[in-house]
Amino acid sequence: MIFVLTGNGKGKTTSAIGMGVRAVGAGGKVLMIQFFKVASSENKVIEKIKNFEIKSFGREGFYIPQAELEKNPQLKKQGVKALGKEDSNLFRQGFNLAEETAAAGEKQLLILDEIMTCLKFKLVAEKEIINFLETYKDKLDIVLTGRDCPPAIIRIADLITEMREKKHPFSKGGKARKGIEF
Repeated sequence: MIFVLTGNGKGKTTSAIGMGVRAVGAGGKVLMIQFFKVASSENKVIEKIKNFEIKSFGREGFYIPQAELEKNPQLKKQGVKALGKEDSNLFRQGFNLAEETAAAGEKQLLILDEIMTCLKFKLVAEKEIINFLETYKDKLDIVLTGRDCPPAIIRIADLITEMREKKHPFSKGGKARKGIEF
């Protein structure tokens, strides 16, 4: 099946990790591939769980397309940087691992964390992701996370959960906290 965890609210990655833990508890094997992220607090715990692998393909900081950065100079002042070739290369490494893993058939659950961000920032063509999902949806469970899920993925997904933000300290200038947001 294809599971989508999307929306502007907090908890998409955390929910995916919970699904992974449940799968391992039932005897399954899990691979979680994180795009746009470096190892964070959850990685330390997951690495201790037998049959739950986690691989991160990102770099420190937050990156968006150059055009978006130019539209909002305030983001640059906050340390946001422009996407570059390195980000494309990191995505490709992570997605190649996803394809190899799916083809090998040794995992029961594959989590593609922040794959929607890769689509939004055009690091991958939507058609490539759709082809991947259609090829492997009957062979393993696939969890996709990230904001702005495109309609084509919504159409083929079996389960969609949308996290909605009702209140968040970031809107009042709050900072990300270790152990809570990362």
